[in-house]
Amino acid sequence: MECPDGYPKTMPDGSPAALHVRQSIYGLKQASKLLHEHLSGHLKAKGFRQLVSDQCVFVKGSIKTGDLQIACIWVDDIILATMRKDQAARENFDEELRKEFKVSPWTSGEAGWILNMNIKRDWSKGTIHLSQPGAIKKLAEHFNLTGNEGRAPSVPMNPHLKLVKPAAEDIVPAEVWDYQSAVGGLLYISLTARPEVAQSVGVLSRFMPCPGKEHVKAAKQVIRYLYATKEFGITYSREKSGPPHMFVHAKKNKTATEDTFGDSRIVVAYADADLAGDEGTRKSTSGYTFVLHGGLICWLSKLQSTVALSTAEAETIAGVEAVKQVMHLRLFLGELGFEQLQPSVVYEDNNAAISLAHGREQSKRSKHYQMKVHFLNDQYQRGEFAYEKVGTSDQLADAFTKALPRESFTKFREWMGVGPPPAEEIVA
Repeated sequence: MECPDGYPKTMPDGSPAALHVRQSIYGLKQASKLLHEHLSGHLKAKGFRQLVSDQCVFVKGSIKTGDLQIACIWVDDIILATMRKDQAARENFDEELRKEFKVSPWTSGEAGWILNMNIKRDWSKGTIHLSQPGAIKKLAEHFNLTGNEGRAPSVPMNPHLKLVKPAAEDIVPAEVWDYQSAVGGLLYISLTARPEVAQSVGVLSRFMPCPGKEHVKAAKQVIRYLYATKEFGITYSREKSGPPHMFVHAKKNKTATEDTFGDSRIVVAYADADLAGDEGTRKSTSGYTFVLHGGLICWLSKLQSTVALSTAEAETIAGVEAVKQVMHLRLFLGELGFEQLQPSVVYEDNNAAISLAHGREQSKRSKHYQMKVHFLNDQYQRGEFAYEKVGTSDQLADAFTKALPRESFTKFREWMGVGPPPAEEIVA
């Protein structure tokens, strides 16, 4: 590092002088890597094993023996999950950690907050609720959007709004920085506990360099919607598996995967695409979402990199993204002890895409994206996933490809597990 004032700036031979850093300082670009190496070494020495599927997750014991411990780290934040009865394991983990690191005194005990997320439990109902009211309130206050809650929008984005690159006269230079700041704050919120705004934020992020008046107005609508529902979040349930239509579907279709719908530990996915939905480039938007224990665990709303020439092609591209995530989640859950013994169900609403992936159809019109088709067919043959046909009205991933009217949006939001915290029971 450069020599501070008061130290020689040159060596005796005239070459520039510099200081050799003997210990990393918080804020240097190497600091997080060195901290991770130190922390992971400490955890491994205490009997934890690092997962292959996620280098920031460490496991000790197993679910079968009833002594499972899962440590998740994010730079210098760490959270431990254990069996509820294993109080001794939690106390020992905390004690050993304090011997090696300086730990904040308020971090002991049951986790109630991490990474700007509130954690609320109901042990009697077996639920966990994740929300971000603090981050949402701070964002709304920064842009003076906390008033008129009674007139707050019921959807984050108007379904009839089509945003395009603005004309030069519509760009307000003074608002560009505010717009970028607003979308940056919305991105984090949409990636953690508020998946229903992911599509809206994804569209807004396409215009970060040059937003116009309509884009600024749309961004403010998302913030106003979030502020009006700031207590909303994702609720995971010990018993609930997912959207209600899954059980109806399993009952009507006597498939090999029918038994999995009664197990809340089985991951279920939805994949969809909006053909040529982007007005400026005519590119399609891929969307997928995964449900576990009644709530979403990961989701995506992303503009495709190439222009699709048909609905089947757009859906296939979205399916590839979803199946790649299926492979990762199956490995991750297997390492935690929740092995997925049957193919993961991926709900898809396009018959042509299903037939291509399952190897039942070949078409001259699909030659230019056959590599993606072969990838899906290979994973299908390996038993990693199986497409199941679902109607568009039940396609949960549709909420990640385009803005929806209020009725559909509200229904899908509920299916995502997003809503207010579960009501606490009053004991007489």
